[in-house]
Amino acid sequence: MISKSQDYCEFILEIQKYQDFVKLKSVGNNDIIDSSSFSITTYLSYFDNIEVEEGYKIGVYYFDNFLDGNPYLYANLENKELNEKVDKESLYELLNSEKFRAKNHIKPKNTEIGFLQYLFFSEMGEQFALKWHANYNEKYIICSREELDEIIIELQTDNKEVTDNEKIDSGYSVDSIGLNRLEKINPEIVIESKNDFYIITWIENRTHSGIYRCVYQVQQKVPYRIDKINEEKLIDTPIDFLY
Repeated sequence: MISKSQDYCEFILEIQKYQDFVKLKSVGNNDIIDSSSFSITTYLSYFDNIEVEEGYKIGVYYFDNFLDGNPYLYANLENKELNEKVDKESLYELLNSEKFRAKNHIKPKNTEIGFLQYLFFSEMGEQFALKWHANYNEKYIICSREELDEIIIELQTDNKEVTDNEKIDSGYSVDSIGLNRLEKINPEIVIESKNDFYIITWIENRTHSGIYRCVYQVQQKVPYRIDKINEEKLIDTPIDFLY
């Protein structure tokens, strides 16, 4: 029998696998998303319990700023196209404006998986094709015991391979107490319905800072507001390099 938590994790693993598959290609002086590795239609099909606001369509624009690069999911009226010919500063402001952000033009179906997809889209939907300095903000969800165990082994191995002198010079070390804490953690996603909210708990691996257990509160009615109501750092994962 498949549990709900397995269903939740299956969605997470599938969408994150697709995100990992996305590649960049160079066109002139800029990088763009390689269309052979990403389709917005395919991407949105994973979010089958989310509805786009009537009259709007969702698109993606890759903003390459030389030292970093990020995808932006935007929402535009169905009969309009994104004007990419405006100056870069104006385009950046447009992509970051609240009325243009795709996450402000979607709503979840009234199911637990719908609210999970809605939260993921809002918090993790642009976690792909990160370039250079943008990787400092890289993060993904850990939802299976197997995946967590692999990370623990990797951290233990990295810690053994760094000499004591290197740890002193670079400040690199892995917290043994944190590793013990990770070994006891249940990484399954938990979704609870309380009053007019869904409370969703998951484990986030912020690859350049640490692993966190995060608790989000999502309104079950319009405007479906998301609030992070608790965050616990389980372990530091310091890096020993700079981009």
